[in-house]
Amino acid sequence: MSENENFSETLIYPARWRVLVNVVLYGAFVFTGLALIATPDQIPRLVGAAVVVYFGILELYALWRLAVRAPSLVIGPEGVYDNASITGVGGIHWHEITGIAQKKNYLVRHIAIELRDREAVIERVPVPRQWLVRLLDFISQASVNISPGFLGRDLNDVEALLQRYHEHYRK
Repeated sequence: MSENENFSETLIYPARWRVLVNVVLYGAFVFTGLALIATPDQIPRLVGAAVVVYFGILELYALWRLAVRAPSLVIGPEGVYDNASITGVGGIHWHEITGIAQKKNYLVRHIAIELRDREAVIERVPVPRQWLVRLLDFISQASVNISPGFLGRDLNDVEALLQRYHEHYRK
């Protein structure tokens, strides 16, 4: 990269086809949960109810993302605004980031952003989203994760872009 590279704000929107795939998959899980609720046994009914609630929330979020054209990531001089999933944490300043790397959890590749103080970043998130972020703490493994599900660009390209900005702006 040249010294004179333009580090203007970059907006990354979701790929409509990826959002649509998520809508279909979440809908299939909701349907499966409803089928479990219809069984006479109590345990499958409880599991089905949990599946309907969890994937129903994800379904509503995916439908909202399909209807509302908002960026999944905003990368600029101040930092990153993470809106790439239902557990996106919003604004992260460059000085709060200690590392950026691709990782794999449960067969899903994602970009893991390591933070100096993850709790401080999560505290800035609206309360309902805080609950979801904390609920999924066992998956995040102390980082903020950006999954490819709502990104309209290749994960490798997004990681490289984040790395360049972080190298340029971190203090």
